[in-house]
This record gives sequence, C-alpha cells and structure tokens, in this order.
Amino acid sequence: MQFIAWILKIFFSLLGLVFVLGTLSILLVSLLFGVLWSLIRGRKPEVAVVWQRYQDMAKNKAPFGTWAGNKPSLDEVVDVEAREVPPPSKTQDQLPR
Repeated sequence: MQFIAWILKIFFSLLGLVFVLGTLSILLVSLLFGVLWSLIRGRKPEVAVVWQRYQDMAKNKAPFGTWAGNKPSLDEVVDVEAREVPPPSKTQDQLPR
C-alpha cells in the first residue's frame, strides 16, 4: 500500500510540475509576442504604459500628502471661462404636462 501511495505522490508531483511549467511557458510566449508586436508597431509595450500610468496616479494621489521634494509648482496658470448664468424663468421651473 505504501508503494502505491509513493507512486501517486510522484505522479501528482510531476503532474503539478508539468502544469506550472506549461503555464509559465505560455506566459513567456505571450510576453515575447507582446513585446515583438509593440516593436513592429513602434509603440511602448502595453505593460510599460499601464505601469507608468499607475506610477503617475500613485504620485498624484498619495494618501498622506506628498514628499517634501515633490511640492506642486505655483507657476501653473489655469484659464477658466466664466459665464453669467441667467436667472431661471417661471416657465422653466414647471414640468411639461
């Protein structure tokens, strides 16, 4: 009985190893295909773009403020178009029947 248990342990260990290696090889081939496709198109790989956006978002939305060296510049000028809003008329306040 112990011999059969030992054989089953080896069998399932090898089966798990084949599964892990197969999954890793599929991921590696997918990664290489993505990099080659990006080189053909002349763009950055999509993983690099997503990672860069995540890092930019994390810097801008720091939960406890920013580091002392990353103070926002006060030189930015924001143009805003201001328009006067007319007072609502009585006809606009009523719902159509």
